[in-house]
Order: sequence, then C-alpha cells, then structure tokens
Amino acid sequence: MKRPIHISLGPNYENDDVLLALKTLFNPLKWQDTSETEKLEREFEEMFPGYQALAVNSGRSAEYLILKTLGVGKRDEVIYQTFTCVAVPNSASWLGAKPVGVDMGSDYNIDEKDLQKKLTKKTKAIIQQNTFGIPANIKKLRVPIIDDQAHSLGIGKTGEIAFFSFGRDKIISSVFGGMIIVSDSELFVKLKALRDKLKNPPLLWTLQQLLHPIAMFVILPTYSVGLGKLILFALQKINLLSRAVYPEEKKGGQPNVFPSKMPVALAALARHQLKKLERFNLHRKKIAKYYFENLKFHFENLNEDAIVLPPNIKEAVYLRFPLRVKNARGLLKFAKNKGVILGDWYNEIDADVVNLPTYPNLTLKDAQTVVSVIKQWLRTKAN
Repeated sequence: MKRPIHISLGPNYENDDVLLALKTLFNPLKWQDTSETEKLEREFEEMFPGYQALAVNSGRSAEYLILKTLGVGKRDEVIYQTFTCVAVPNSASWLGAKPVGVDMGSDYNIDEKDLQKKLTKKTKAIIQQNTFGIPANIKKLRVPIIDDQAHSLGIGKTGEIAFFSFGRDKIISSVFGGMIIVSDSELFVKLKALRDKLKNPPLLWTLQQLLHPIAMFVILPTYSVGLGKLILFALQKINLLSRAVYPEEKKGGQPNVFPSKMPVALAALARHQLKKLERFNLHRKKIAKYYFENLKFHFENLNEDAIVLPPNIKEAVYLRFPLRVKNARGLLKFAKNKGVILGDWYNEIDADVVNLPTYPNLTLKDAQTVVSVIKQWLRTKAN
C-alpha cells in the first residue's frame, strides 16, 4: 500500500533505516559500544571545524545542559521566541529561571524589535531559533546567544554555541537525540563534565525509540484505512512507543529521562541518517522551490494575502514549508478530508500558520497533490 501524505510520524525513515533499527534491536551487544556515540561527535566536529561536540538524548537535554553551564538559575531570565515547541521554555523553567517570550517576525524567527524591549539586567541567555530551517541572525548582544538548530542542520551558519535535535520529524532522525557544539574550549570542558555525570536513559526508553521506525513501516501504509491509527494507539497505550512530547511537559513538568546521555543504539541510527543529510536537504529545497513556483496565485474575490509564502532564502533548508493563511484550521480539516495530513507547528501559538511537508519520502507528485488541495480549498472560499 502507498504511504499517505503525512507530515509527521517519522517522515525520514527509509527501508535501510528500518533494517538498521531491526538489526540494532536484536544485537544488544552493540548497545554497549560507546564508540558509536563518540564517532557521531567526531562527525559533527568535522562538519563544524573549530567546534567540539557532545551528544545527549534530545535537543531539550542539550539546551538544559547549555543553560546550566552558563549558570542560569533562579531569578534569571532566558529569552526565547513564543512561536516554538513547549520544550524550549521548559528547559529554562527546569533550572528555576523565567522564560521570557518574544514575538516572531515575518521570517518566523525572533523579532529583534520586541527582543530589545524584553532585554533586562536579569537576561542570562537568548535562544535563537532557525524556524523551519530558515536562518535567523540576531546581532551580537551583551548576553550569550544560543543557536537553536533543531530545525536547521545543514544551513552552514552557527554561533559560538549551538544545539541540534534528532527528533522523529527533524532534519535527520534517531527518534530522540541531540548534539551540542561549542567553539569555546573552556565552556566545552564544563559542559563535558556535566554531560559525563548524566546517566543513560532506561533500557525500556531506548527500546521504545528503536521500535518507532519499525512500527512506522507498518503503520504508515495502513494509516489511511484506519488500521495504522489503531496500531499506533495500541502501541502507545501499552507503552511500546513513546510520544514526541510527554504529557507532563505540556504543563511545564520535567520527565526523568531528560537530561540523559545519548544511547549508543540511537547514535547508530543518527550516524546512518547523517550520511543522507545532503540528499535530504537538497530534496527539501527542491520541494520548497515547487511550492514557491506553484503557490504564487490568488483568486477573484480573495485578497492577495489569502496565502502568504515564507521568505525565499537560498540557505534555508525548509524542514517544513510554512504558509500564513486565513482560517488555518479550516485548511487543515479540508486537507485531512482529502487524505493529506498537513502540519500545525505551532498552531496553538499562532492560529494562522499551516506547514506543508518537504520530507525525504515526499515525491514531486505528492507535492502536486498538496498544491492541488490548497487550490481546491481556496476555490471553495472564493465561491
């Protein structure tokens, strides 16, 4: 059966990723081979000359360790843009600091004018997010700027300290995983000391992540007919699959698995996907180019701002292709009824944004279907 157009649920996984997850699952001895994690760190250092790298079990763990190393604690403030995942402000809250939200600009990144208003003597750090793989570029300030590259591995730009995520629908995926890179050797020594004191996640947690690509191999082809949804629900219910965001995180809570070291088994998955990085990002840019060329339209009786495209930036990798639309929820529902699952990152913050898929398994024919559905929806609004 054909895989549905679905923006999440492990969009990066190819047959060889599933096979590797299976082999790793049934080879527990490989779980003890710490050289996999060390090799992943060395590969990042080769990608970013002048930086040293440290692997952890998620992007939020990476952010937490960075903030802790910078001395962030009670009565401190950490600036972040509100258009983001709940995991970003949580990392500051877990240290007792106050996350201070800043508006986003027209490029979906932090708005510098609002940022200047929010800076105070208590500001200890700023999280600069490259939303959807669109490069951000805050001017240097008196406080450390932490480059959040959870969406943007491969754009080639980074600050003095950055972190990456290998979540299930990020640029590369090991289901969970994260990396810190830092150019300051003194700061690296402090970070490494903290990271080395962390424990490995429970074996059950690692098992859950290894099962994810394998389960998606069965779930996605049967998702449209309902069977895949039932399998997904059942596996999550019996705790064989984990969720991308834990329920307690939505309330600011800290699951005990964050922060932890990166499991060797997941480092192997990340290393395998890292080999595909250039191909994946070229594909995303190709799909984004198609959207740019085919969504430049408006209909009679519709305002020209019925759809607002993102900035067209050469360096952007477009992890997802964001659109500003009037009645985003209406478009999401309409597309779902047509069998196309679009994205709602971060719809709870800004109700006018819809994300289009660019993932590696999305074909050009699939992208044509996405555009066709959007045009159909706009025609219904025009009538």
